[in-house]
Amino acid sequence: MWDGQGLGYDGRTWDPAADKFAMATIPINAFCSGHEQMADGRIVVVGGHNGGAHLGLTSAVVFDPTSSSWTELPDMAYPRWYPTATTLPDGRIFVVSGESNCPECFVPVSEIYSPATNSWTRLSSAPFTFPYYPHIFVLPDGRLMVAATSEDPIVSQIFDLNALTWTPVGGSQVDGGSTAMYRPGKFLKVGTSTDPDETTRPSQTTAYVLDATQPSPTWRQVSSMQYARTYHTLTILPDGNVLVTGGGPTTAPTATGAAIRPVELWSPATETWTTLGSMNAARLYHSEALLMPDARVLILGGGRFDDSTLPTDQFNAEFYAPPYLFKGPRPVITSAPAQLQLGQSFVIQTPDAARIASVALMRFASVTHTINMAQRYLPLSFTAGSGSLTVSAPANANLATPGNYMLFLVDTNGVPSIAASTHL
Repeated sequence: MWDGQGLGYDGRTWDPAADKFAMATIPINAFCSGHEQMADGRIVVVGGHNGGAHLGLTSAVVFDPTSSSWTELPDMAYPRWYPTATTLPDGRIFVVSGESNCPECFVPVSEIYSPATNSWTRLSSAPFTFPYYPHIFVLPDGRLMVAATSEDPIVSQIFDLNALTWTPVGGSQVDGGSTAMYRPGKFLKVGTSTDPDETTRPSQTTAYVLDATQPSPTWRQVSSMQYARTYHTLTILPDGNVLVTGGGPTTAPTATGAAIRPVELWSPATETWTTLGSMNAARLYHSEALLMPDARVLILGGGRFDDSTLPTDQFNAEFYAPPYLFKGPRPVITSAPAQLQLGQSFVIQTPDAARIASVALMRFASVTHTINMAQRYLPLSFTAGSGSLTVSAPANANLATPGNYMLFLVDTNGVPSIAASTHL
């Protein structure tokens, strides 16, 4: 993790179990960069802060968690501030948008980094201009879905990496400040996107879903949230439901007194929301939320709108325990493979095999500015044996882009296990 503005070099690692921090100083100012987990589990960081608002960096660096060290990569062709980085099925890194050197000066040319050749390729023949932080996801057929952006509503787009073509999808332009691919190819987006420099306006309660696996996908409005939200985050849970945390009733980025503290849970089965407990702190601009291996949700940060420290800055984190952790004993994973092979079956040892209702892989998060484009929920088919489950791994890398994953069991009461870590 790192802080903002002039403190973007100040990287830290945090051990949640021991609650200890360690310095991991970044070679670049990573404030408002794009970042993602690479195929080998390292973290790539692209773009960043070049000393002033709307001034991007061409830099790219990689963090190795085993050595807590950074490596500088070749520079990109274009400076980028607020870009998006996405790991592709073949392990390359796709980088889109970001401001170059002035407000609204979005880079139209995407770039791809190849770890095999340690080089960048510009997709100059397929330009497309997106507002900053496009919400990008890999579809089950390998194409890329741009569902929304953090700054403005857009007409969603699908990008074909082979044909280098962009195709509008979803029908009319509908807003969504945070997006989650809650099942392969199925999307939920909710609330309001905004540029925090713009005039304050009311947030929206709206929610939309889209199934990109259908012949003519269209955004369809579903039940609205109880609370209007901007600067909120969607987090997929091990039981397949989606949690929304944080946000405010207007687009004011640091109005902590009015911040929405109750969290809400969305059910894909009923497409409705349930209001749950309230957070302790306000979570607005620059806040995050992500799923932990123990099935709690870590909610943290918020603030640092300007370079100075203000009372509205949130130098804290909190854990949210969803209701499923209070419904009985947790199923236990005794052992699971550290490495999975696509398209092959594997065995999980568990004394609770007879009461397991679902098995899921969930990609480790990479979250910033209320959007976690790395998260993926992959339900796996399985058969129960005596003290074990035989599980089918995802069929291909379109479904499970390469990297580290959490493997969860959920029992018939809806209670999740503590995750086993595995790699695809």
